[in-house]
Amino acid sequence: MSSNQHLEIVPSNITSNGKLSYKNGQPTIQLLIGAQERMIVPGSIRLVGNFTVMKNETVIPLESDKIRMNERLGVYSIIDTLSIFSQTSGQTIETINHHNRMMSSYLSVTQSQQDFACHAYEQALRFPNYKAQQLGVITNTQGASASGGTSPNSFCIPLVCGLFMGQEPIPLSGQTGVGGLQVEIQLSPDQNVLFSGDNSPDALADAYYELSNVRLICEVQRPDPSLPTPGPVNTFTYNSISSYYNTINSANAVLNFNLGLKSVLSAFMNVVPASHINNFARDGLATLEFTNKDGSKAQIEQLVFTRAGQREPLEYNIDTLQKKSTGRDNETADAQVVRNYMNAVMSFAKINRTSVQPSVYRNIDYSTDNTFSGAKIVPDGGVAWGVGVAYDSISDQGLDFSQSPFGVQLQLRLTTDNPNSIYLFVHSRQTVVSQGGSIQVLK
Repeated sequence: MSSNQHLEIVPSNITSNGKLSYKNGQPTIQLLIGAQERMIVPGSIRLVGNFTVMKNETVIPLESDKIRMNERLGVYSIIDTLSIFSQTSGQTIETINHHNRMMSSYLSVTQSQQDFACHAYEQALRFPNYKAQQLGVITNTQGASASGGTSPNSFCIPLVCGLFMGQEPIPLSGQTGVGGLQVEIQLSPDQNVLFSGDNSPDALADAYYELSNVRLICEVQRPDPSLPTPGPVNTFTYNSISSYYNTINSANAVLNFNLGLKSVLSAFMNVVPASHINNFARDGLATLEFTNKDGSKAQIEQLVFTRAGQREPLEYNIDTLQKKSTGRDNETADAQVVRNYMNAVMSFAKINRTSVQPSVYRNIDYSTDNTFSGAKIVPDGGVAWGVGVAYDSISDQGLDFSQSPFGVQLQLRLTTDNPNSIYLFVHSRQTVVSQGGSIQVLK
């Protein structure tokens, strides 16, 4: 086999000054990898660039401005939607909406606090301490272009999705592969990336983030000539992440989603009050527990997963530790809920490191009023709460939801009028069929 070659791709919609930002009308990054008789080495794709936060067009934030961003996500907070298309046919191969919220669950479950505090900062500007992340990234005078900084906040992050994180090389051939790739990144609004650390968002009225020197890098290789030549019909199987959104505002909540997927491996979700989204006064990317309007937690008393109305894969209700307690006298996280959630993000037996622990997955008091101040200063990078369930972690064949709706039933202590947003992410297997220069995606 020939040696690997490195590709470095500049966005096709780059501006004259080389900068991209949501505020200045460039909310999309488009990257094209042309059709060729080579394959992308799995796991090699990286988004590279520089990241700067500005208080306005000419001034960088000061520490006294209390401008912050989600320290658990870092640069990942800017990716709202990640879409991958065939470059030749335009066929959608994978789209993950709310990618930043999916990453909050993924990073929490699969990376340890040691990862979080070391290479994650160099790679993605993430840090488990909110003040360190604020001083090192947001108020970094050396990195600000407006002040002539010479050491900008650089990042180099894997683009996490089922297609790019698989084990098989991705064929780029126009005849027997995906026909090249078009990668599109929709940037998240400034109001959902930046927020005030003291609930006084006046300093953020003109604040925004911007990217510069953005490019995509990856490794490619030619097919091994010793292997059989692909026939006229070629298939390529990969895992995929699909996303769904809904809100609940009831103590007895029932969620139903028509997934339309045949091989569902797992499903997990995270939550934030709907009023926090796109709000400079709140962290819209926090993965909080269900919350009442006054900031008190709305604990789960019972959790049921269903398929077409029947309990599946768990043939019983999960009655949490809080069900028989009164008020908020039991602050312990339910071990069965935590374990199922982690198992949905990654097979529990394969998790070698994680940062999900009692200090971040528990019924934390956010505050005693509606400032939610407690949610902004919790230790170890903030709350890493979520629920989920795995359907198949052994055979990787999954469960058929093409005709059967996925359901979740929740009994909560939601006592006030406070809609909570639920972001559901479903892990499934999909197949690309290539024939005569066209492709078809079988979900």
